[in-house]
Amino acid sequence: MAMLELENVHSYYGNIHALKGISLTVEQGEIVTLIGANGAGKSSTLRTISGILRHRAGSVTFEGQDLSQYPAHKIVNLGISQVPEGRGVFAQLTVMENLEMGAFVRTDKKEINDDIDHVFSLFPRLKERQNQVSGTLSGGEQQMLATGRALMARPKLLLMDEPSMGLAPILVDSIFETIVNINKEGTTILLVEQNALMALQIAHRGYVIQTGEIVLTDNAESLKSNKMVREAYLGH
Repeated sequence: MAMLELENVHSYYGNIHALKGISLTVEQGEIVTLIGANGAGKSSTLRTISGILRHRAGSVTFEGQDLSQYPAHKIVNLGISQVPEGRGVFAQLTVMENLEMGAFVRTDKKEINDDIDHVFSLFPRLKERQNQVSGTLSGGEQQMLATGRALMARPKLLLMDEPSMGLAPILVDSIFETIVNINKEGTTILLVEQNALMALQIAHRGYVIQTGEIVLTDNAESLKSNKMVREAYLGH
């Protein structure tokens, strides 16, 4: 049984049919990437998994549990955290307060403090700025904070939505290196990323989505050499 499974999922924004029968799986320990053009349905897929967008047909299961019966905050309790597109930090709160908000559903104070130390080990820049108001951080620092905040819930599955968006190339390399390290520590990752080449370099498998439908799936190496993927997403 896969850790996460979407089967023939249909999701809508009002009358707009965003996901048109999406099926995908994520196995424990994997990095799986979902690539596609803007508006293809990548973020809608993550929003459906996390319960922010409710699917009208099909099924979404996590570790065998039907997620449709849970509100979004209970899905966090089950072990799914999301790093949203655009970072979404609490701009008026400090770095430390943002991290504490990530642990909102937890009560194990000592372990929370240990996890804050762990986030600071992943992102030393955040430790230097722990008392700084988050809205004054650079884009790269906000991305670090959004990732660290999501990790504070101790997720089994981390959903990452466009982590490289708007970042300088040197920071993109750093963020992707951290994603690999997070995965090596045991967190399964479903990655949505506009930079398809970078995503496929670190992923185990990938799915290509077009206008709300999965059109291709394969291991990452095969997708990198696929003619359609190379022409549409890799600039060849």
